Amino acid sequence: MKIVFTGERSRGAPLTWGQRHVRRTASASSQVRVLDLPGLPVPRVADALAQLVGRHEALRTRLAGEDEQRVSDHGTLAVDCGPALSADELTGPFDDQEEWPLRVGLVTAGPPDGAAVRQVVLVSGPLAVDHNGAEIVVKDLGLLLRGALPVRSAAQPADDAAFQRSVSGTRLTSRAVRFWTDELRRVEPPPVGPPGTAWSVTLRSSAMDVAAHSIAARHGVSAATVYLAATAAVVGTLAGSRVTGLRAVVSNRFYPDRRDVVATIAQDGVVVLDLAVPSFGELVQQAWRMTMRSHRFARYDPDAMASAVDTDSFPCFDDSRLARRDWALPSEAKLRAVAEGSTLTSSAASAGGLALAVDGSGASARADTMARSDLGSCLSALESLLVTAAFRDVAMGELGALVARPPGSVVPPA
Repeated sequence: MKIVFTGERSRGAPLTWGQRHVRRTASASSQVRVLDLPGLPVPRVADALAQLVGRHEALRTRLAGEDEQRVSDHGTLAVDCGPALSADELTGPFDDQEEWPLRVGLVTAGPPDGAAVRQVVLVSGPLAVDHNGAEIVVKDLGLLLRGALPVRSAAQPADDAAFQRSVSGTRLTSRAVRFWTDELRRVEPPPVGPPGTAWSVTLRSSAMDVAAHSIAARHGVSAATVYLAATAAVVGTLAGSRVTGLRAVVSNRFYPDRRDVVATIAQDGVVVLDLAVPSFGELVQQAWRMTMRSHRFARYDPDAMASAVDTDSFPCFDDSRLARRDWALPSEAKLRAVAEGSTLTSSAASAGGLALAVDGSGASARADTMARSDLGSCLSALESLLVTAAFRDVAMGELGALVARPPGSVVPPA
C-alpha cells in the first residue's frame, strides 16, 4: 500500500549539528516504536500517517549530497500490511539519499477487504529522528488517530541548520569548546590497549533498573543521574583514576521551542566527576550538579569540537530507557536473588571506542580496546554497585572490592 503526503514547503539545507554528530560517531541506530490500536480501519490509519509525515519535515527529508539535505513538499510512502508483520522486517540500514527516513508496517486482523489495524510499527532512520523524537512521532500519531491536532514545534531541522550557521550558532560552539577544554583539562584519558577486535557485551538484568530508581528516589535525582554516577565510579575504579570524564548523550530538549521537535538534535555533553568523595551517595549528588551544568554546553558544531578536543579518548554513556513509574523495591534478599539470574552475552561490534548504554532491560558495553571478559566485568560491577547501593550508602573505599567480584560467564556469540 502507498500513502500520499503533502507538506508546506520544499527546500534544501545543510545537515544539522545533531545529524553530523550521528555521522561522526556512527553509533546511532534506527528508532523502532510500536503503537497498539484497538482495531481501526486501514484508511483511517493511512490518513493519519499522511498527516503525520506532512506535519514533520524530518520525515520527508532525504540527503542531497555529502552535507546537504532536501525537504520535499509531497511524495508517496510505501506501507507494508499483514497479519504476521514484525518490526524485524522493517529494520536495516537506510539509504538516506533514495529512501524516506520512515518505514511503516500495519499489523492487521480480519479479512483482507475489511482488515483492522491492531498495531502500527514505525522505524525511523537515525539521521531523521533521535530517541526522544521517536517518542513524539508515536504520541502525535496517536493524537491524529483520535482526531486531535498535536502541537507542531516551530523548530524544523532546516531552520535549525540555518541558526547553527549564524553568528549566534557560532557563539554557542565557541562557548561549548571552551567549557569542554576546561573540563577535560582536569582528566587524563583512561589507559587503553591498542585497538583490536571490537566486542559488544550485553547484561540482561531485571534488578538493575529497580535499584537505580530506588537510589534516585532517596537522593531526589533522576535514575539517569544514578546510572551516570555508577558508570563513572566503575570506569574510574577500573582505570585507577580519581577524576573521571564521560561523554554523556544529552537530549537538548530543555527549551520550549525544542521540546517537541521531531528531529535528531541529541549530542554529547561532557561530565567530569571527582571520585574522591566519601560515599556513592555524594557522588550521585555531584553527578546531578555536573550534569545540569553540562547540558548548557551540549549544542555545538561537532567538527569544530573534534578539532579542539580529543573526544573519542573518553568513554561515552547513553541512557535510552523509556520512562517508568511501576518500580517497587523488594527486600534485599529478593533483589539479590533476581540479580543472580542476570545474563551476559556478547557479539562482534562494528565500531570501537569505549561506550556504555543502559535501557530498561539492562546495560551494554562496546569497545575495541578491552577484552570481552573485561567488558563483562565492567557491567557486572555496575549491577553489583547499584544493587548494594539500593539498600545502603556505599563508601567509595568499597568500590575496589565490588569491581573485583568475578563476573558471570560471558556467553560467546553464536
